[in-house]
Order: sequence, then C-alpha cells, then structure tokens
Amino acid sequence: MHDSQRYRSNASECLLASYEASQPCYGRLNFSMAALWLALAGQDEAIDNLLASWGIAEPIETDGIVRSPRGPHTALQQHQFPRAA
Repeated sequence: MHDSQRYRSNASECLLASYEASQPCYGRLNFSMAALWLALAGQDEAIDNLLASWGIAEPIETDGIVRSPRGPHTALQQHQFPRAA
C-alpha cells in the first residue's frame, strides 16, 4: 500500500469516527483530522508525481478520491455536527 492510500484510509476512519462521536467536540476533532489526512495524501501524491515526471519514481494511481483544488476542507465542510444540548 502506498503512503497516500494509507493516509486516505486514515482519513476515512477519522471521518467515520466523526459521525459516530458521542460529543460534538470529538466529532469536530475527528473531522479536522480527516481533512488533514486527506491533505497529506494529496501532498504525497503530488510529490510522487513530480518524482515520476523527473524519471525518479513511477506515478501512483489513486482510488478516485481526490482533494478539492480549493483546499482540503472544502469537500468535508458539508458535514453537519449535532449541537450540544
């Protein structure tokens, strides 16, 4: 497994944990971590592709999950967390 795939897997786990969080603050924390893992995956892929363009490494194939060009949080901001009572 490539590093970027592992980072995306971590993002997926954090996103799932954000939905299952018992308190909104934990949901937001896990949601933020998911966005950061996704950003890291994008950076890792960009580095791999740059190295591949230089002939130093092979380009990697992604699983179809891509980071939005406007930033790592854009695609994830649609999630609504429950308000504390």
